[in-house]
Amino acid sequence: MAAPRRTLAQYLEWAAIKPRTTEWSALVAYDRGKCNLLLLQEYIEKHDKHSVMPAISEPYGSTDKTWTWLIDYVTDAPRLSFENNPDLDSAEANMSMAILGGKNITMDDVLGFAQINKISSYDPLDHPTLVGDRVELKDIQGTVQKDGQVVLDLGDPRSQRYIWEVKGDRVEHERRMAGAFFKRKFREADPVKRTFSLGTLATTTQAFIKPQKFRLRTIMEEGAATRGAANFGSGAVEVRIAMDDEIMGGTPGEDWLYPLPSDRPDLDAMMIFGSHFFMHGIIGKGTARAFNAPNAEFIGTKNSNQFVYHLKVKPDTEGYLAIPPFEVTVGSKKARFSDYKMPIYIDSDRLLTMTLFFPLNALSYCRVGMGADDKYRTMTCTVDGTPYSYQIAIGLNGNYQFSLDETSRRLKVEVAGYQAPLNISGAGDLPSDVRNYMSSRDFEARIGDAVANAAMTIFNGLEAIDVFVLHTLFFNSEDAVQLKTLHLTGEMALFGSISPRLTTFSIEPVEHMLTYDGTHTFKAEPSVSGVTWSVEDLEGGTVGVGRIHPTSGEYTAPSLADIHGTYKRVKIVATARIGNNPPHISKALVTVVARAITLNPLIEVCNGSKAGEPEESRMLSAHSTSGALRWRVEGDGRINETANENGENTYYAPPKLLAPAPAFTIDKVIVKNTATNVEQTTLIVVRHYISMVIDTSFDGVSANQVRLLPLISGATPTETVIWQCIPEDAGNIDVDSGIFTVSQTTNSQFALITSMVDLGWVQFSGFTILSFPLAPLPAKPPPEIPQTTALDDLNGLLEDVYEKVEQFSQDSDVREKAKECLDQIASLAEDTQNGH
Repeated sequence: MAAPRRTLAQYLEWAAIKPRTTEWSALVAYDRGKCNLLLLQEYIEKHDKHSVMPAISEPYGSTDKTWTWLIDYVTDAPRLSFENNPDLDSAEANMSMAILGGKNITMDDVLGFAQINKISSYDPLDHPTLVGDRVELKDIQGTVQKDGQVVLDLGDPRSQRYIWEVKGDRVEHERRMAGAFFKRKFREADPVKRTFSLGTLATTTQAFIKPQKFRLRTIMEEGAATRGAANFGSGAVEVRIAMDDEIMGGTPGEDWLYPLPSDRPDLDAMMIFGSHFFMHGIIGKGTARAFNAPNAEFIGTKNSNQFVYHLKVKPDTEGYLAIPPFEVTVGSKKARFSDYKMPIYIDSDRLLTMTLFFPLNALSYCRVGMGADDKYRTMTCTVDGTPYSYQIAIGLNGNYQFSLDETSRRLKVEVAGYQAPLNISGAGDLPSDVRNYMSSRDFEARIGDAVANAAMTIFNGLEAIDVFVLHTLFFNSEDAVQLKTLHLTGEMALFGSISPRLTTFSIEPVEHMLTYDGTHTFKAEPSVSGVTWSVEDLEGGTVGVGRIHPTSGEYTAPSLADIHGTYKRVKIVATARIGNNPPHISKALVTVVARAITLNPLIEVCNGSKAGEPEESRMLSAHSTSGALRWRVEGDGRINETANENGENTYYAPPKLLAPAPAFTIDKVIVKNTATNVEQTTLIVVRHYISMVIDTSFDGVSANQVRLLPLISGATPTETVIWQCIPEDAGNIDVDSGIFTVSQTTNSQFALITSMVDLGWVQFSGFTILSFPLAPLPAKPPPEIPQTTALDDLNGLLEDVYEKVEQFSQDSDVREKAKECLDQIASLAEDTQNGH
């Protein structure tokens, strides 16, 4: 569902029209940015717990002729966006997950044996991304022994109801088959490794706020579905909570507003406590505790906007509010006034009442009325150790304002003003000077203050909100909601930010990328003294991880020699003790890349372009840590000088050649960083026709060898084969045996092997691509089960129905009417899926 975003003032005006919690006890909302930060922080913690998804090395089938071999595929933390959320009452978000590293080898067997068509090598600079449409967040309901959780479980069937794709291929079928493969891998994975937490409702023993049930919903900001918009993908998670003894509520209507204000970017979390729960469950229960009346019940009254704004105690309720004693000096005497208890209920006209006032542009307050100045109760006055009893009647009308403490960010209640009329009887035995003092304004003020301050204990339930914020609504070990604004609109609305707790801190930034030997200074947020910094690899080792200054946080990335592969990830660790609390540890993730430019694929086969048909083409991508990139082709193909905003560029193949021209040609696509002049090259093997092929065999050779088997029309040529290896330093070929041996010093990840037989009147040539390290290509697996949505299935069934109509009816009017009805069904189904 999309909802418009308004300023804080506009939001509060809207919230005052009617209750917005839709009969739930409370509503909690937090935005996309915090969701993704929580996912990243848990991803870092998963490495500590050895519960991260393992690297994937496995082939999967795309068609009956093609398959893909993934080697050491490493997945990053998932990220959420909300640009595709049409359902009014769903908890869905779009998910993306970077494939941070690994090799992708695509193959076919159209020649009767497996051969490589493309090799890509990914790193954090240039990589594909797994995306899932409308992945459903999961609510794990809490129990007495177990916390409730908001989780993203990528293996749950509800998370896989819609299409997953691996972006990076132009062909939709290939993207979706890769997505189907990842769906299967997550279904097969350990639930601990495939699941991420987005918040916890912890179990609690407190008397007031006990989450019992909750329901999730995601909401996108209006306009967030428009690609290119500043707020593209923006959204929030809403958690509706039913407390103990409270009913589960409903779903808000289409007049809903986005829950976070547009003019306060510092506010990324919101809580609203429903008026029924606030008045009965917090203030009512707090009152019962203050009056020592555990069985007290209250009658609530709603105003014209349907907010519960007034409570009064039920008739004949027993309970008393103890007024604290106070002492004064009267002349030379010490007088102590004590033992007064104000009843919660006297009669139908004299009983405890609490009324909320929430003017739109003024401070909100609660008015408390209790007691009476004509109903007497005993009070004791002890003068210099001698007790005297007398009768006193006191009434109270007090106003109490709610606010946030600027330092602790906790709720605060203050007496805004009160009236406490009183009358005294039976004080004739007291010393005259004390008796005269009891008629003074000072005595009225002292006892009035005592009663008004004692009445503040009615609001002791508000402490439960602080406890809920700090100790029940968990996000992770570091973060909680730090409250910044409080408003009574008829319901209590609190806005804040998900920030480090007062006893914790986090590292800024929590994620960073560097080139080898690069430097960056990390900081603790908020700033704390005595932080000790260290660095370790993902397994906790300290070799080859670079170095960090133990007190300044300045980090220097490892050298190129310490990066075995295309990248390395390390953890920055900050440790400090805040106050008397145990030492707190926070961690950040650093990715160190080995290449100044990453260009993919490394090598690919492309057919020559046929005259009169669209040009054959291939998509490439390149990224660097900094600097502009310029593209060119050395050869007969062509490419644009610059890539698109995603770093992607399209290579167009030259015209197809015919024999006796070469059977294939080789183009080089070169990408240059204009700032550093560093270049990377991709080889495009342009296939014009087939005259010779090269099979391979690993039988009877060493681990770093493969036997090359040239074939012309299925037979081994008897003439001498002229071999070539590209790049030259990748290895060497024994002319007599055809055995290729990988060089021990090469840095190449592949070799392009070419062969040529010259018969004088005609030349035969062929090629094959080898991937390093050498290994037999995996057997072709069956294709992954294609992904379809319920709408796809329905459209297929409707097409089948229409075919049956065509078979059994030749009447054009019947056919047209049937087609119209079936199209209407399909249209209604599509509208339903899109939330219309």
